[in-house]
Amino acid sequence: MRLTTTNDNLDAVRFYQRRGFKLSALRPDAVREARKLKPEIPAVGDYGIPITDELDLERWVAPRQ
Repeated sequence: MRLTTTNDNLDAVRFYQRRGFKLSALRPDAVREARKLKPEIPAVGDYGIPITDELDLERWVAPRQ
């Protein structure tokens, strides 16, 4: 399972890491490209942190039997 969040979303990073997800990718300045499609993405996010990067977190999930 893989998910993407932004660098300002510390609550999400904490939530998913507690559930066994691990950081698998960092895309510096990726939000700049995302704003071309979604200009409503704010410049500053949670805790006053500038929103600039995307983070991927992954967790292996066993197939259902």
